[in-house]
Amino acid sequence: MEYSPILALVTGVLEVAVGVYALVGPGRKQILRPVAIIMFLLAGYQFAEVAVCSNPAALAYSRLAYVIIAWLPPCALRLAVALDEGRGKILRTAALVYLAAAAAMSLWILADHGVITRSVCDLITARYFQATTFAVAYGLFYQSALLWIVFGSGVAMVRAGDAVARKHLASLQLGVLGFMFPALAVRVLVPRPGDILPSAMCHFALILAASLVALVVRERRRHRS
Repeated sequence: MEYSPILALVTGVLEVAVGVYALVGPGRKQILRPVAIIMFLLAGYQFAEVAVCSNPAALAYSRLAYVIIAWLPPCALRLAVALDEGRGKILRTAALVYLAAAAAMSLWILADHGVITRSVCDLITARYFQATTFAVAYGLFYQSALLWIVFGSGVAMVRAGDAVARKHLASLQLGVLGFMFPALAVRVLVPRPGDILPSAMCHFALILAASLVALVVRERRRHRS
């Protein structure tokens, strides 16, 4: 069926609005800036997907989409480090490792035009056909990073110094779980050729956006009190 860009466009606009909302107004900038960056990256993927599906043969757009989402896990890990106030040495190290890994993945994607071999779009999702070696490496990078965010946030919650920090970390953790599991379920239930996981994850990431809105609102209240 023909691809409709409406969901991606609406989602992208909402995510840009959340990012702007995080940057405007009071609160700790070391927390609000990473939130804004995550939202702008999610919006960037939505707009890149629209470009992909407007011209699936132009694989440069597909590579751009993969570069954008490669930076989401390390940015979320940096947010977890900020919420942990730098207390966890292992979490800080993991964030740096995944930042370096995202840079390496981005260079691979940009340098090797064979990593994405074909793109196909239908309904509201894009499907990407990847070179096998790249698909394995990218999958390991991405899924392991998500696990670091989930478990790292959980460990940071245990040692959090106040209730607001614990709630912020819970918002991050629940937001990631809220898009990760539904997207994996869709991937399992829709066994088609090509990988729809990046597209499904970024559509379900509205759940993450809602969680981060709650985080920003809570941060505003903390500043006012």
